[in-house]
Amino acid sequence: MLLGEIRQYYLNYIFYNAGMVILFLGLFYNYYYEASDTKVLAMLICAILWQICTNGIQYLCYLIQDEAMMGTLEQMFLTKTNFFAILFSKIFVNLLFVILKGTLLFFVCTLLFHKGSMLMSVGLMKYIEIITIIVITLFSFYCIGGVFGGLSLYYKRISSILNVVDYFLLMFTGIIGDIHSYNPILQYIIRIMPITNANILINEILSDRVKAGDVILFVVTAFAFIVAGIVVLNLLIRKAKKEGKLGQY
Repeated sequence: MLLGEIRQYYLNYIFYNAGMVILFLGLFYNYYYEASDTKVLAMLICAILWQICTNGIQYLCYLIQDEAMMGTLEQMFLTKTNFFAILFSKIFVNLLFVILKGTLLFFVCTLLFHKGSMLMSVGLMKYIEIITIIVITLFSFYCIGGVFGGLSLYYKRISSILNVVDYFLLMFTGIIGDIHSYNPILQYIIRIMPITNANILINEILSDRVKAGDVILFVVTAFAFIVAGIVVLNLLIRKAKKEGKLGQY
């Protein structure tokens, strides 16, 4: 199904990824052109993490929204397979796809930045640690995307809310600026999000100064997002079933 969608909408995929490349080039030339290779590499990884996390939020939200629109959401609960098992299988396939796409985007950007040599300066173990952080962070955002999907059953189209979330994550999670320069209230808000803590850890891993406190905070916030996403989506689905909204859009 995913490959069929790519073949059908290939032009849209091409220009979407071209837009990401332009965005990353803009970040590089405007903010990181004179930065060290370590800083440039961290920025690029964090920027791609932002891109795939926003994809994660949107995926489950639009999946539930589209199933409700087509009238097939209610039928998913009538099958023998558990509803959440179906969602997790779809998430797994999409997660592999976005990580593959993010990896290709990463290599394309390193070539455009003329920073291909910096890839060899990072050890294999660091890449494994970073990939682990990316997978955990991405999964937590898929779960939160389910919450927005549940809300779409009540408020129908909520794409504007997702746009606000996307821009906020780009501007205030440490990709562009130093989060320690923000006011204390904003710092508290952004540190409860796994992506902020993931960005901090990625920078610390690449600069060989990982702090145990940041690792713990990342694990706690990611786990909280996963649990909160599953629990809230389950509550919204149950409420929608009682109110008969699964078959209406």
